[in-house]
Amino acid sequence: MGAAAMVWNPDLIHYLCIAKSTTILAHHINSNSKDSNNIETLASKCLEQSPPNHSFFSHTVNNRTYTFLIEPPFILFAIFDQNLLKSDALPFLNRIRSSLTETLNKNENFTPFSLQPQFDSVFNETLNLYDLSSNSSNGKPSPPTTLPLLGKQGEGLKKKKRLVDDGKEAAMVDLTSDDVVSGSLNNRQKAKHIWKKHVWVVLLLDLFVCLVLFVIWLWVCSGFQCMTY
Repeated sequence: MGAAAMVWNPDLIHYLCIAKSTTILAHHINSNSKDSNNIETLASKCLEQSPPNHSFFSHTVNNRTYTFLIEPPFILFAIFDQNLLKSDALPFLNRIRSSLTETLNKNENFTPFSLQPQFDSVFNETLNLYDLSSNSSNGKPSPPTTLPLLGKQGEGLKKKKRLVDDGKEAAMVDLTSDDVVSGSLNNRQKAKHIWKKHVWVVLLLDLFVCLVLFVIWLWVCSGFQCMTY
């Protein structure tokens, strides 16, 4: 059985929780995980190190994928088996996140595990929904098509595309700016060269006029005789 066919096997979900900052409001622990007794402590440490300035972060190590879905101040954190495809896990997490957070007040003072009953209900309903979708498509899971990703479906992908496009545009601007600077320097050098030529022309004309006047003066005075008077 391939990884895709095993997507909605609950055993692939080792741990899942929703937290406000570092306060765990509810969680699911897979009792079949070999380290289920210590996994809550591990999750708390991971929440303390949640990546800033990210809406989604995932890292795989030692056959497990650690995933953060972040909409401040709430964090949905999961530890999956590496066989659970990221493309399948993200919509699953997003549905749970949206179902839980759409009615929550961000300014409310939550206590630890205060959302556990609501979380259990949403988690089980979501598992059943995806299991039914998987069975209806002959073993190929088909997650609901109206799942928003942090508000709107595909917004994260569009944001990544915009970032890539912005990066390309920035690179083009940098290259273009170099060309502009180079062209500007060439124009300045040409202008300076032309200005120097104009100055020399004016000086030569002045010198020529002075020489002509001097010659006329010598002719009128028959040499330097005017200076003897």
